[in-house]
Amino acid sequence: MIKRMLTENLVLKGISVVLAFVIWLMVVNVSKPEISDSKSVSLEVKNQNIFDADSKTWSIDRTNVTVSYNVRSDMRSAITNSDFHAYADLSDYSITGSIPIYIEVLNGKESIIGDVQVRPSVAKITIENVQKKKFDVKSSTTGDPKSGYKVANVILSPESVYLIGPESEIGRISTVGVEIDTSGISTNQDGTAPLVYYDANGNVLSDIQGVSSNADEISYSVTVHKEKNINLLSSVTGSPAVGYQYESTTVSPDSVTLASTPGIIDTMTVFELPEIDLSGITESLNVTFNLSQLLPAGIELGDDQDPQINVLVRIEKLPNAAEPHGGNGAMNPGPGPDQQNTNGQSQPVYQESIHSVEHFDDTQRDNANNSETSDSAEESAESESSQINASDKSSSESNESTTDQSEKPSVSETISN
Repeated sequence: MIKRMLTENLVLKGISVVLAFVIWLMVVNVSKPEISDSKSVSLEVKNQNIFDADSKTWSIDRTNVTVSYNVRSDMRSAITNSDFHAYADLSDYSITGSIPIYIEVLNGKESIIGDVQVRPSVAKITIENVQKKKFDVKSSTTGDPKSGYKVANVILSPESVYLIGPESEIGRISTVGVEIDTSGISTNQDGTAPLVYYDANGNVLSDIQGVSSNADEISYSVTVHKEKNINLLSSVTGSPAVGYQYESTTVSPDSVTLASTPGIIDTMTVFELPEIDLSGITESLNVTFNLSQLLPAGIELGDDQDPQINVLVRIEKLPNAAEPHGGNGAMNPGPGPDQQNTNGQSQPVYQESIHSVEHFDDTQRDNANNSETSDSAEESAESESSQINASDKSSSESNESTTDQSEKPSVSETISN
């Protein structure tokens, strides 16, 4: 019975099996169809040192490729980037400058995916000379120290580095440096910072490729100084010309902000400016000092402090130096050009008047000293002074008659000569 069931109608049974399989395929394709998908995969470059012997370096036009494939919809989530390996081999480099890109399917996923392709299928390789160049390392600080403190100095180690890379990339670099955060600090600070590349405009170059350095990190030591407001002191030496006197000195500004280590700045109260020599001057002086050139080692100007200091020294003429003489009460003019010697100095022409005036001044001083002790001495001095004045007048009239009525020089000018 069973044998008959298996052997009868074999053709019909075969057709049934085929139809069942076709129906199953139709159901599967309708419910779980095959779809196309793609992944971005990183590109590995093999034999990277192949050009080192020729002192050449290389660069590639891409670091990632796109891999496309077919997979059933129910298996789509099982495929990841790590299931593919894309690579290019520099040993395939030719005069065209292009090398093929290869793709491999990993992790046993070959059975569930098909029609694997990579785009693009080739990569562009650029070959150029290797350049080695030395750069001095510069430092820059970001942020402000604690109020009342300033960054005085930054020491870097090493102070210079060598960069090696393609000529095109090295040529983009103008300076290298480190950026140090000094926000809120009030004491010295040590640390390390990575190298930063800058272009000619001071912009950070974050896309430099193929460049290496003999020191990727730079050690730094930041010195912090304390600031303090210090009064300025100005002094003078020497004496003005005869007939003039020193009146006063004004310093502007009268105080400045200086900075140094706490042990030095805490003991300072004033800073003394260089002495100003008044010897022989006849007018006020305005002297300007550059404070930055006067500060001793270890002391510096505070941030935003103007180094220019102005000192005004006032000189005044004594009142008795401008007293008029002569019968008409007018100031006597100075000597003329014909009354000068070969050295340009005025020569006295009224000898009798000079002696009379000198004697008059001596007698006047004696009278002032003796006026409080004796009335009779005062009367005698006045009488003597009158006689001298009379003699002075007589001498002046005599000299005027012999000099074609020329004007007589002032007493104060004659004495000074």
